[in-house]
Parts: sequence; C-alpha cells; structure tokens
Amino acid sequence: MKEVSNAKDKYNFALYVPVIKLQQWENNAGRVTLHLITKDPVKKFAGWLVKKSPVTTLDLDEMGSKAWLLIDGEKSIYEISKEINKDGKDTSEEALRRLVTFVRYLAKKGWITFKGVRSREDL
Repeated sequence: MKEVSNAKDKYNFALYVPVIKLQQWENNAGRVTLHLITKDPVKKFAGWLVKKSPVTTLDLDEMGSKAWLLIDGEKSIYEISKEINKDGKDTSEEALRRLVTFVRYLAKKGWITFKGVRSREDL
C-alpha cells in the first residue's frame, strides 16, 4: 500500500483498509460467530446476580460472515464489496452501501480498526 496521492482519497471511506481487532471468534463452515466478553465490572456483577454468563455470542449472517472473512488488512472496503457481490445479487452501489454500514457498526463496537487508506491507483 503506497502513500495516498490524491487528497480526496483520504476522505473516501470505501478506500479504507479494515483490520480485525477482536480475537475471540470462530468460523463454522463459512458462518462466523463472535464471542463477546463483558469486561465492565458493573455489568459482570449484574450478570452474576441474574446468573447470566459474561460471554455473549453473536452469529453473523451470510453477508456479514463473508465480509468478516475477507477483512485481512490488505483489501479496502471497496475491494471487499466487489468480492462479496461476485454473484451479482445486488447492484455494486447497493452492495457497497450495505458493507459500509456493516463496517461502520463493527468499528463503532471496537471489533475492527483501520490500517490505512488505499490509493485509487492501487485498485
């Protein structure tokens, strides 16, 4: 990945390169399950009172699982969108919109981060 040559590219979210931060996840035949561990002591205590485990699992759907497995720290969001939409079920714009919404959610939760921004010339 080379330096971003066009100043507008750094503001294009589709060129960002996501990296997985969450270490507790598993792949079961193409379906990804995230294991989320509660670290907040207040929530842990409240869970203990109602006899609830501090570990929650989250099963991703087909599109989410494909996206999660394609996040490797090398591909941009745009490239991941193209890979997911190879079957042509959605338009490329719709596939990119759905993926951007999903990636923003993952980033907001702190499960992924961004390594950098790809240049348009790299695509």
